[in-house]
Amino acid sequence: MVRFLSLLFLLIFVANIYAQKDSAYRYPGILKATATITPGLMLNANQTNIYINGELEYFADDKISIRGDGFWMVGAQQKIALLQQNSSVFFGALYHFHKNRFDYFIGLQPGLSITKPNATNEITSQLPVLVNIQKEYDYKLLPNFSPLTGITFYVSDYFNFFLNVRYVYARYFGYENSSLNLSEFRVSAGLGFQIHTKKK
Repeated sequence: MVRFLSLLFLLIFVANIYAQKDSAYRYPGILKATATITPGLMLNANQTNIYINGELEYFADDKISIRGDGFWMVGAQQKIALLQQNSSVFFGALYHFHKNRFDYFIGLQPGLSITKPNATNEITSQLPVLVNIQKEYDYKLLPNFSPLTGITFYVSDYFNFFLNVRYVYARYFGYENSSLNLSEFRVSAGLGFQIHTKKK
């Protein structure tokens, strides 16, 4: 992943030299779509969740876009995973800062996730012995809060390179008689596609 991100940054740097000679890129009316594999680094547990991530974005004008994101959890890097499921959807607005074909953005997206932690072991006293039982958890629909930022370089009228970083906050109540903080950073990068829905 580190090598891939280093290569992406190198491509963006080289592309920046090319972009200096380019005229201002036309943003209003762009419809963008991407799909990639995204790691989610949990902040309160030694866990890395793996998601298949897709996004759809439309530029309402030069500076504002509306974007929806979906994340389907397919597993975790650890053998003993904290979560069985943590798929989520987000929708919100982004604000953009342009420099030729470079597009830097910040945004905020509320969302929902369907979450289920894996079972945990619980020791209970059943006199005259202690009994180890497994505690199962239910699927729950949780509200999420997600600020995000990133950069896109438009290679042509149809292709782009992108890098997104987002923070996701959510909490699962009723976990081991308390709550489970699901905060994580999700990083995605790759090749995206776009079309212009408005004529020049």
